[in-house]
Amino acid sequence: MIGIPVNPNSVYIPIVQTGCLKFEFDSTYPVHLNGIISQGEYNESIQRINRSISSTRLLWLISLIFIITMIVGVILFIVGGVTATHYYPYRFPPMIAIGMALTVLGSFIFGIGCCSIQFRRLNKMRRAVADESRKYSSHSQTPCSWRLDTTTTYTGYYGNQHRHQVTYHIVIDIGRSVDPNSVVYFHNQVAPDPTTVFSGPNTYAPPPYSGQPNSYCPQCNTLRRDLTGRFCSSCGYSFHKY
Repeated sequence: MIGIPVNPNSVYIPIVQTGCLKFEFDSTYPVHLNGIISQGEYNESIQRINRSISSTRLLWLISLIFIITMIVGVILFIVGGVTATHYYPYRFPPMIAIGMALTVLGSFIFGIGCCSIQFRRLNKMRRAVADESRKYSSHSQTPCSWRLDTTTTYTGYYGNQHRHQVTYHIVIDIGRSVDPNSVVYFHNQVAPDPTTVFSGPNTYAPPPYSGQPNSYCPQCNTLRRDLTGRFCSSCGYSFHKY
């Protein structure tokens, strides 16, 4: 599903699940790219990006190590408990200790491995998207830039913790050419609650050192009729103190 939720000149490509533990960016051709990027070019670009994140061999290897250590640890724990009364009546059975150590080690390896895989996959996605942005930013007719958007959405309260979900989109900005080395990636943007509405007068004043001179005197709050004047006509306050 291709969406254009905010900027009419931007196309958002979401990630979809295509199999067990397999996620890819949607390869459906957006009609908004008609005449800008051909369908063949778009499919080739999406395939190159998907290939950078499609490898799951390391994840399967870590999962296999985790399963083996858990199974062996549980077996040693059970066997050690059964034979403890016969062979180790006065000391802690070593088989139980080994089983506990294996289960802890397997869980530790699995957690560290998943974090490492996620970090490497995100870096690969960034490099692949930057390569495509470099390619399409130099289009002679209608240039466009590609960037990776990372959004964190609140999914509810489960147990004793608030749960958040991280989603990734490829954003294609049409008619915009940028330096691929300065591509901006947006992280941890929490989606606002659509039911929350804030109303009331705006009581926030602009910063005192913005590029535009203050239209009111900060000393007596009198309206400045001449913004180029150096002193307040009412109280004589100097506008060029700093």
